[in-house]
Amino acid sequence: MATVETIPSCTDTERPVRKDAPTAMRPSAVAADIATLGTGTLLAGLFNVALVFVVPKLASVEDYGYWRTFGLYAGYVGFLHFGFADGALLRWAGRPIAEFHHEIWPAMKYLFWQHVAVLAPLGALVALIPEGRLRFVGFGVIICALIFNEMTLLQFGLQSARAFRPVAISVVAAPAAFLGFLLLCHLKWHSDYRQLVECYLGGYVVVLAFLLGWTKPWKASPVGLPIIAFAKKCVTTGWPIVIANTGVILIVFADRLAVSWAASIQDFAQYSLAANAMSVPITVIQACSKVFFSHLAGAHPERRRQVYGVSSRMLLIAWVILLPYYFVLDAFIRHVLPKYVASLAYARILLLGIPFFAVIQILQMSYTYLNGRQKQFLTQTVAILCLSLSFTAVAAFRAGSLQIVAGVQVAILGGWWFLNEWSLRRLTGERRRDWGKFLAVYGLACAGYCMITAWSGHGRPGLWLLGYYVAMGAVLTPVCRRDIRLLNEIRGW
Repeated sequence: MATVETIPSCTDTERPVRKDAPTAMRPSAVAADIATLGTGTLLAGLFNVALVFVVPKLASVEDYGYWRTFGLYAGYVGFLHFGFADGALLRWAGRPIAEFHHEIWPAMKYLFWQHVAVLAPLGALVALIPEGRLRFVGFGVIICALIFNEMTLLQFGLQSARAFRPVAISVVAAPAAFLGFLLLCHLKWHSDYRQLVECYLGGYVVVLAFLLGWTKPWKASPVGLPIIAFAKKCVTTGWPIVIANTGVILIVFADRLAVSWAASIQDFAQYSLAANAMSVPITVIQACSKVFFSHLAGAHPERRRQVYGVSSRMLLIAWVILLPYYFVLDAFIRHVLPKYVASLAYARILLLGIPFFAVIQILQMSYTYLNGRQKQFLTQTVAILCLSLSFTAVAAFRAGSLQIVAGVQVAILGGWWFLNEWSLRRLTGERRRDWGKFLAVYGLACAGYCMITAWSGHGRPGLWLLGYYVAMGAVLTPVCRRDIRLLNEIRGW
């Protein structure tokens, strides 16, 4: 029977060969896993929102400043595994955990000693910092790096095996434990920056202990694994992913960077709120991406081409259906945050970039990594990043309108989507006709959306919304019918 394909550069002789057929990738299973991980992600988001308001309330301004300094540098500790965890994800993706359980514990030990080698010199430099509070923050970041990256490796292992329930629990547990520890400590002591850092690290320790208890990697049967060769392959395939993922984040934030340089602090606040409102669909997209990648890795290579086109159009259909999210955002801001009503004009435009980002994050990145094209994707991402920063900066400084900046950001995402479509066309089987259909539906949805959002202010928004869905139903019915039929035909993904 056929073996599972991950990526060519990660195939090795010590990897066990599967005797069974590739696991069927049922749409119902994908939906269930998305619901599981999405629920965990949204709950974690709620705890993080609570922390945004609780931490400044409990700490002094000075302590909060040191806490934010820790948070700033702790946000980059994922770089310190140098792509090892991402390479392990590619190696394990789509396989039952029994097939690679014996590799988890050696991988954790390698990651530990790698961090000792990297962090020991950094620790010596931190010890030389004369200011005691900054020295404490520096050591906190060092400890965070080790805990976080070990935790990430275990999450990737469970994600690869499509065990999304413990992954979802771990996503929620980190901010929940941090908040719980913080409130308990505050009952007895005044919260300062030391307690904030300690409670934060305590939350990660809880998650690491939970993941270790779930996976029990030390109980795997010992199998001779050439750890140096294993690590070399993982780092070789993983380092472009680390850098490319950073580039993706920078592209998404390029418009905010440009506005922060060019606009007043008041205008920047308005635009930032509009951009932050996109975090709801982006969070859902990221959860879908993790689930889809693991399921796609276990699919038969011949089926992936059929899956791509159907999935691309289904993402577009989902965006068309959910696009009136704008009205929920409008009602919330007008009633809860009336000072930020001006941000609605920018949010109205930024929502138009969501389908491009969804296809890039969920489909294009998965197909790129599963076919060993990490370096090509990295090159394209760097090129788009340079264009994005340049065009948004020019728009921000010269146009004098932040709505134009938002429009440029949407255009950049659209151009990035098409560049990836073109470079992946041999893998996906997509052609001009398919791209034309995607853009035609997108254009009609944009026209209908712009009309109802412009005219709803003149009264009867419900009527305009009903008209939008009737019109979109007429457009999407033939597309939905054909793609649902194709989904049934390729149920054995």
